[in-house]
Amino acid sequence: MSELLAGAPIAIGGIEIQTIDRVVIRVEEVVGTIVGVAVKEPIAVIVRSPTGTWRLDLEGPDPHEGR
Repeated sequence: MSELLAGAPIAIGGIEIQTIDRVVIRVEEVVGTIVGVAVKEPIAVIVRSPTGTWRLDLEGPDPHEGR
């Protein structure tokens, strides 16, 4: 399972910062044992201020793109 979730916004003065997180959960059977892995990683940061809204992508370019 993989999904994107918005993190809780943090306000500092007139600026609000919020993350967009990818959550990946995998459960598999390995040699008769159930193994679970959960990963939460930020993929973008949203910054809102009185003068505008910006998105900063934290993921680099896809290494397989252009092949």
